[in-house]
Amino acid sequence: MRVSDKFGALAERSFRLLWIGRTTSALGDALMPVTLAFAVLSAGGSAADIGLVIAATMVARTLLLLVGGALADRLPRRLLLGGSDLFLCAVQVTAGVLLLTGHGSVTLLLGTALCYGAASAITRPAIAGLVPQTITKARLQQANGLMELSRGAAQVMGPGVAGAAVAIASPGLVYLLDAATFLVSAVTLALLPLAPPARRSDRPHIFAEIAAGWSEVVRRPWYWVTLCGHAVWNVGSSAFVVLGPVIVARQVGGAANWGLVSACMAVGALIGAAVSMRYRPRRPLIVAHLALLPTVLQLAALAGPSPTAVIMGAALVSAAGVALLNSLWSTAVQKLIPEEVLSRVSSYDWLISFTVAPLGYAAAGPLSETIGVTRTLELALAFVIAGVVAVLLVPRVRQLRQSGEGGLYGWPDLDDRADDRPPPLAAAGEPR
Repeated sequence: MRVSDKFGALAERSFRLLWIGRTTSALGDALMPVTLAFAVLSAGGSAADIGLVIAATMVARTLLLLVGGALADRLPRRLLLGGSDLFLCAVQVTAGVLLLTGHGSVTLLLGTALCYGAASAITRPAIAGLVPQTITKARLQQANGLMELSRGAAQVMGPGVAGAAVAIASPGLVYLLDAATFLVSAVTLALLPLAPPARRSDRPHIFAEIAAGWSEVVRRPWYWVTLCGHAVWNVGSSAFVVLGPVIVARQVGGAANWGLVSACMAVGALIGAAVSMRYRPRRPLIVAHLALLPTVLQLAALAGPSPTAVIMGAALVSAAGVALLNSLWSTAVQKLIPEEVLSRVSSYDWLISFTVAPLGYAAAGPLSETIGVTRTLELALAFVIAGVVAVLLVPRVRQLRQSGEGGLYGWPDLDDRADDRPPPLAAAGEPR
């Protein structure tokens, strides 16, 4: 496949602008985990304060995620994302200036984290609905693959850039760099086409819209059963993140070797995203969820424990499978869920990920101390397999087919129209 074919989605101006903005913003997001820890310490905080600030972001995001999904279906998604970017640009500039002038505090960083979490609760479901509005159907999977690829690349580059910037200058400078990435994203969104606003009709209360989104989830068993399967898989896979550093550092070869494992996971994510840009499986949901099974390999490698090279290889393959799942799953959902409820429905997917995964992280350590590391990993293996099998038992997951052009078929009520044009960008998300 020629390079022009692999990156053909970037030939479409609307998606190219969105991709540039989101890639820049993703790089800014990747700067913050390292920066945040040093910012808290520079403000006189402790390790407990670092955990508190991180928790604040997660709590705000989780509590407001369903509201964000409802807003993204209620308002123009492009303007919603642009407003969120400008808001966070102002927040990060304020925090950066105060840190640079010696006026930083844990309270300031806590407030910044709350703003960050609240804005991301709007951003996540809005992007899920905006991507298919900027690209033709035939290139939708490729577009999702590109988004996954750039996000993975940002996660690889971000920590190193942040560490260097903190060492050379200060955490305040990185906050200003992050603010600049939000500004770039807002500008690219502003350049997207904007038609006259549609006439607004009366809409129910926002909580009624959240309830309506839940109704849309419940009436699609293939969707909510798959989300439950993902939740079970998340619980099982979390054991690798929690117990992996301990096992590798103590038994396999030291803390430096865990750095190699982490690097392989990052490379694997990039490989999986690159594969998803050109691989169009005939049975997309079956292939997507089979791609989660290599997680068994990395858990089994820890249970040995196997040599570092084996753990590295298993981690690479597993991360590649997760990235492939993300692209194939996002594409299928964007094609199968009506556009007017897509953000609300997607917000429930994000909500499960943001709530269940931390529970798995919290449980893995205490459980390993109670029943032992090996049994904990065996239990995690069972969870991973059970989550995948639960999804594959859903008839519609097995029945869904994909044509070479990306069209979906195989369900009696699936209307895969031949019209390959994306819906009008400015009208999408407008109240109806």
